[in-house]
Amino acid sequence: MGTTLDGVPATTKPPLRKDAQRNRDRIIAATRAAFQERGLDVGVDEIARRASVGMGTLYRHFPTKDALIDAIVDARFAELTRAAERALEAPDAWDGFAGFLASAVELQATDRGFKDALAARGRDERRVKAARKELHAVIDRLVARGRDEGALRPDIATADVTMILWATARIIERTADVAPEQVHRFLAMHLDGLRPGAVTGPLPAEPMSPRRHQMAMRGAPGRRRDSAA
Repeated sequence: MGTTLDGVPATTKPPLRKDAQRNRDRIIAATRAAFQERGLDVGVDEIARRASVGMGTLYRHFPTKDALIDAIVDARFAELTRAAERALEAPDAWDGFAGFLASAVELQATDRGFKDALAARGRDERRVKAARKELHAVIDRLVARGRDEGALRPDIATADVTMILWATARIIERTADVAPEQVHRFLAMHLDGLRPGAVTGPLPAEPMSPRRHQMAMRGAPGRRRDSAA
């Protein structure tokens, strides 16, 4: 893999001319800022305007909007995966697990585009899907460690962690402008509920299977697809 631009993998194509590289850098920076502020629905015309480039220049570097999303969101998933891997190295299983969730919520709160991607919003693009799968594999290990070391209640699954992140995405979306601290209150309450001492009996349902998980991410057929769940 080549060098990176602010964590975004560079292509394996021959080096760009200096002026072309400057334009690409400006497009990447404008895309990152636009996605952080407005989410993945921001238009490419807005990105071109922010980058001070023409649409032709933007499309020469990124032929589709999905290519832009891949460049930015893929790097964010990699960032969160690294946070999960660091959590696995924490001496205390609970501290590592709770610290990872706090990092994930912080990224959701500060980057609307990543919040959208983490909450799925029906995206099936290959690179984003692969990056999400890699993240979930590390979360699997983090949850398994917590259960094995008695830091997490024994009936917690990776799908439960995903559900928490779906919920925090919606809370951030609805409260960011009026009560941004509420997502941290919600997370603190749920973290307490994940401790073994919180168990009062069996949970009323099994965690979602991978198949149902994917169905929920895409939106159940015949129902309105929720923008944050």
